[in-house]
This record gives sequence, structure tokens and C-alpha cells, in this order.
Amino acid sequence: MPSRECVTRLERWLAGEGARLERVRYARLVAEGEVHAWRLIPREPRARVVAAHGAGNDALYPQVALFKGLVRRGVEVFSFDIDGHGAESTTLFSPDVVPSALAAAVDEAERGRAALPLHLLGHSFGGSLVLHALATDAVPHALSGIAISAPVTIELTPRVALAELRGFFRAATLRQREHYGAWGTVPAVGPLKRRAYPIRGAARAGAPFAYVAAIQALLARLDLARSAAEVRVPVLLAYGAADRLVPIEEGRRLADAIPHATLVEVPGATHWSTAFAADAVDRVAEWVDAHAAVNE
Repeated sequence: MPSRECVTRLERWLAGEGARLERVRYARLVAEGEVHAWRLIPREPRARVVAAHGAGNDALYPQVALFKGLVRRGVEVFSFDIDGHGAESTTLFSPDVVPSALAAAVDEAERGRAALPLHLLGHSFGGSLVLHALATDAVPHALSGIAISAPVTIELTPRVALAELRGFFRAATLRQREHYGAWGTVPAVGPLKRRAYPIRGAARAGAPFAYVAAIQALLARLDLARSAAEVRVPVLLAYGAADRLVPIEEGRRLADAIPHATLVEVPGATHWSTAFAADAVDRVAEWVDAHAAVNE
């Protein structure tokens, strides 16, 4: 759950940019609950991004740096809690239902709003949801997709977890305190901070890593190794060179499979840190800016 400190810092930053932050809530009956989302609105929006976060995170964490980069370029961002996630949402995670969450979020993002060029963005398994939505034409008017560290499959081992933990102490990670505060920067791992970052319906009592099996089941259902070839719009893929959970080879395979894909390999970035790595933030903002300009 984004802390009050995180939200206050973000609101203050947005005000300095002539932008503003809105809370949004909407019912999602197929997921048995209500979704909490955020809309970041620049002074003069020229494009819209609907963003899907990674497993064990929420609509703001750890994407604030990325969202700021988009807002600076006049991009409205709608970021939502995926089914089962977010301390202020009440939905439940189900591999059978969660693939429809992105299209539902797009409907809500556009409800009562001016029409803008639409792009889909996802971090980690949120990126996998973006690729699935594009492959199945679930959001037919989306102009492009952006997938950051999107897995085709995952396997969480102690060695992988240790590699990600070491990455947490890098300078780029520690700088995220400006967005979340010191304790707020620490990610949820296993049972740690799970009250703030719940995964309802995907964990069992006494099995703190059971949600990994739920994500594996979801990825098997999405079957991106087969379906990625069906994506017809341009896609930006960003993967960290130091990512051990989703090795950069997965990004390369997806880039080969997707007809109009651009692959960015981010030096030194881990699975968690790629979303806020300066290289990735700049490339994502430039990508949306360029594709929005084409449609003006």
C-alpha cells in the first residue's frame, strides 16, 4: 500500500508540474471486489497510458519514477491494482479471471474522459498481461504496448532471491527513497510487508511463497511463447541485464516473436529495478511521446 508519505510527495511533485492526482474506485464483480486506481493528469494531456504493476506490488510501487517521466511529457497515466493486489482494493486473484483486468481498467480509464492516443504499459507480470491483451485484441484501439521485465515463465530459487536482494543496495535503488521514504522503498518479499502489499486469493496460510505458484499458473495460461506472434502493434520491451528472475534471454525471444518489437537491454538493472532505471524511464517516455505525436 502506498504510504501517506508517498502519496503526499507525489501530489506535491505533480502540483509543481501543473498536474494533479485523482483516486478512482470501480467495481470488478468477476474478481469479487472493488479496484482502487490512480489517475495522474498533466496540465494538457496528449496521450494516455494504462499501467499494470508486477506481482506483489500495487498501482504506484515501484513505478513512480516512470510515471513522473511520462507526466513530464504530457502523458496521462491510469494505474490500477490488479486482481488480488492493493491494500485499498478488495478483489481476489484468479489465474482464470485476471487476464481480463487490463481491458476493464482501460474501460474505466476512458470513461467520461476525452479521447487520447492509448498505450498499454506493464511491469513484470503486468507486462505479460499487456502482451496477452495485445495478442488477443482485448484492447483493439491500443496504439502500442510497453512490457518491462515481462516473464514468459518464472522460477524463484534462493539464488535468484539473493541476486535480487544484492541489487537492492545499489545507488539507483536507494535513490527511490525520494518517492517512497526509507521504509517505503523496501519491497515485499515472501511474508515481509505482505499486509501492505497483499496478494489475496493467491497465498495460503503458512506458505508465504505460494503466490509464486499462482503466477506460474497464470503465465502458463497466457502462453506467451506461442501467442506473442499474434501481437500486431509496435511493442517496446525493456529488460535488465542483471535480472535473474526473468533473464534477458526471455526478452530476446519475445523480441524475435513479436513482429514489431523494439528491445532495450538495461545495463546493471535487476528484475525489480528495471522499472525505475534511468535508461528504461527515458526510453519509455520517448516511446510514448513519439507514438503520440504520430497520431496528433
